[in-house]
Amino acid sequence: MLLMLLMVKISLAGDTKLPVSIHYIDSLYQTLSLEEKIKCVLVSPLEKEADTLFNWFELENLLEMDGLAKPMLSDVMVRSAFLSGNNQAFQEKFMRLLSQRKGDAVYFPMQSPYALMFQNSSNDGVDIFLEPIGKLAIPYLSADSIEYVYESFLYKMPKRIMSSHTLHIYTKLQQDLRVKEGNIKGAEWKDMQNVLQEYENPSLELILYQGGLIYSDNYNEDLSTLARLFQNDVLPSDLLERSCKKRLLIQELKAYNPSYDSYHSIAEEIKIVINELYRKGTVLLQNKQGIPLNQIHKRKIASIHIGVDGESEFQHTLSKYTQVDHFYLKDVPGTDDVLKLNRQMLEYNTIIVGVNGDWYEEEKNVSMYSFLHQISISADLILVHFGSGNRLVNLPSNNPFKAILLAFDTSNEAQKVAAQMVFGGIAAEGVLAKNINGHYSFGTGEKTKKCRLGYAPAYMEAIEDTLSLIDQIAYKAIRERATPGCQILVAKNGDVIYNKAFGYHTYSKKRHVKKTDFYDIASVTKIIASVSSVMRMYDEGKLTLDDSLSHLLPRLEGSNKESLLLKDMLIHQAGLESWIPFYTLTIDKERLKGEVYNRRYSSIYNIKLDTRLYMNKTAHYRSDIFRRSRSNDFSVRVCDDLYMNKAYLDSMQMIIDTSKVELDPEYKYSDLGYYYLKEIIEKTYRKPLNEYVEETFFKPIGAERMQYLPLEDFNKREIIPTENDKAFRGKVIHGYVHDPGAAMLGGVGGHAGIFANAQDLAKMLQMYLNRGIYGCERFIDSTTIETFTSVVKEGNRRGLGFDKPVLDPEISGPSCKEASSLSYGHSGFTGTLVWVDPKYDLIYIFLSNRIHPNQYNKQLIKTDVRTNIQSAIYRSLPEYWEGLKKDTVSNRN
Repeated sequence: MLLMLLMVKISLAGDTKLPVSIHYIDSLYQTLSLEEKIKCVLVSPLEKEADTLFNWFELENLLEMDGLAKPMLSDVMVRSAFLSGNNQAFQEKFMRLLSQRKGDAVYFPMQSPYALMFQNSSNDGVDIFLEPIGKLAIPYLSADSIEYVYESFLYKMPKRIMSSHTLHIYTKLQQDLRVKEGNIKGAEWKDMQNVLQEYENPSLELILYQGGLIYSDNYNEDLSTLARLFQNDVLPSDLLERSCKKRLLIQELKAYNPSYDSYHSIAEEIKIVINELYRKGTVLLQNKQGIPLNQIHKRKIASIHIGVDGESEFQHTLSKYTQVDHFYLKDVPGTDDVLKLNRQMLEYNTIIVGVNGDWYEEEKNVSMYSFLHQISISADLILVHFGSGNRLVNLPSNNPFKAILLAFDTSNEAQKVAAQMVFGGIAAEGVLAKNINGHYSFGTGEKTKKCRLGYAPAYMEAIEDTLSLIDQIAYKAIRERATPGCQILVAKNGDVIYNKAFGYHTYSKKRHVKKTDFYDIASVTKIIASVSSVMRMYDEGKLTLDDSLSHLLPRLEGSNKESLLLKDMLIHQAGLESWIPFYTLTIDKERLKGEVYNRRYSSIYNIKLDTRLYMNKTAHYRSDIFRRSRSNDFSVRVCDDLYMNKAYLDSMQMIIDTSKVELDPEYKYSDLGYYYLKEIIEKTYRKPLNEYVEETFFKPIGAERMQYLPLEDFNKREIIPTENDKAFRGKVIHGYVHDPGAAMLGGVGGHAGIFANAQDLAKMLQMYLNRGIYGCERFIDSTTIETFTSVVKEGNRRGLGFDKPVLDPEISGPSCKEASSLSYGHSGFTGTLVWVDPKYDLIYIFLSNRIHPNQYNKQLIKTDVRTNIQSAIYRSLPEYWEGLKKDTVSNRN
């Protein structure tokens, strides 16, 4: 097996075209004196300080940050990260870091765990019979502009000078191995055994014969030794040729080092590498369909973290995915703890157990596993071990765990990664680089795929300084009273890289906005609830885009709505009116003195709504439609103490049914189509829209804080208020939908009504970005997502329910100019905007209550706060700038 692996390296040796001509290297070699050739053979650590030679770093030193110690990373974790192979992307990160540190090459000792990073990329393939002490890797740009790494093995200065075997044996064996692909027969085994005797203690003659370079800690002494040997003809001078030419090649390759644009500081580049090591190095030792957790809406989940004295980073991260109840213990539970926890765990069907550190006392380990075995009787159990894994020696042979995850230390970074891996926010890739006493052998490692949002530092995907412009824009908007507060989230490549809350619930500044707080997302409801449901119906064959309204709702036959097409309603080109102010139609005309509104203040028009808008104080709503207390007839709750007669729902429907329809319609944004969509969805699935979307989408994706009617499950303190509604409800709207039409439907509208925080809203948008999949479950067909998010009619920018960017740079639109033509999203009247861009694998969410205390506050819109933030996001992406460079080069050509 070893020989076959070595042969792979040999077969790769000639695959890459070097940018330096071999003839040029030959000519250089001919110009050198014997002394210069001898010097070529030696590679000294002092060279990194010499101007005349190439600069190189020891690999571990690349991870040093100015003023900070090297990160304390487990060697086993690092090896586990690289054992699975496919490390090219990781090599590139190291080479980029090398470039920023202004080095030409990197050296690593063979015993270093980082050596495995280069295991599949050797470009020389000659030293298969010798044991090097290290390797020198130099990145270069080939003639066809593809980046490569050239590597050369280094050897310590040997004590033995002459080889004890005939050198031609090595050449013959190498040739035989190439021809026979590693198969050795008969007498060749004797030659091989003779060769391998020198594997750990090779002679200088053999090293140079194979073209090896000498890593010299004592340069002057080694140089003197080599000079004496060659000047006195102890060794022939032509023995230097292969090694010397290799060194000359390395010297020349530094002129072809790739140039990386530095979008991050050195410290950030180092942190990126460290974060990747944790992600790649955490090992899933055992998995019986336990990780990633599926069907989370059917689970009641608890976490127990042993070895901590408060809620841990591990538990905090678990809570980002769904509702998890947390318990923690400083030590292995004693008898009293076991009894208490056993009682508490009875109500849970899934328990995630984190265990910190390595207790070697067998009694403690046995006690802990006994406790875990007891609670596993009624629940799926997942074990996450933070430490070396030595405690797993005491694991029972028939352990009860659905999954066992091994992180290698107790750091916050390790805990965050492990929690994300449990839910599928990070894929499991690690391969165990040691044996754990017969339980888990070297090479163990179950694989999983990323299937949910992950969470990563901003610098992993963006230029952090540019992304921080978001903060400046948000604080400025709050200072200028464009909104009391907001939540802003950015997800890139499936990871949330920015999620912050700014400001307060109201201008009274009594309660800070939290990331968990709910906002009324207004018309964003359209794409989150109604359009998602229509896409599901489309997948199930329950409707087509060319269906007419009368086909879907037979009661409309004979009306002016009967021939309206579903697809035209979705792109807002069905000819429907924009909206209907239902509440003003319920004003008691007999008690009204004059008109409802006036531009001037007077004793009658004394209810100020806006700078030049006043409402008539004699405007009262009909008592047969609204009451202050609930009854069987007045059962539609509009807000805290206002109830509507349920019979008026039929009147609202009739008003919509008889409303005007334009005969030759152009694009005109309208809410009315979504009243019909709500009816169609509820008629099809025979349940209220809120129940359907929560059961079908929100709960399965873990969006516990995204729902209609939030006051049914949450306290008002967690919900951001909207307008002080003087015109209709006579109070600050708090916990109830702002949109009056949706409010008169009881808070559940197809066009408005959902409350959410940015984090849970991102889960739904990520499902769209994943082309219909989230949490390893398919919700919508991928072709359906593509159809609905594309422009479908010339002259109309809209997708089917989704808004799309305005591509004319001279015309303002819902998104910033940097958004791609593939992008889509929606805005909301309360001051919300969500946008998805498949080209950049990007999600942007902005939630605010800009209408507090007055819906006529247009400052957020006038100053382009939402799109200015979005523009800053694009400009923080390295790939955005790379795209601009390519476009510039292309235009020049």
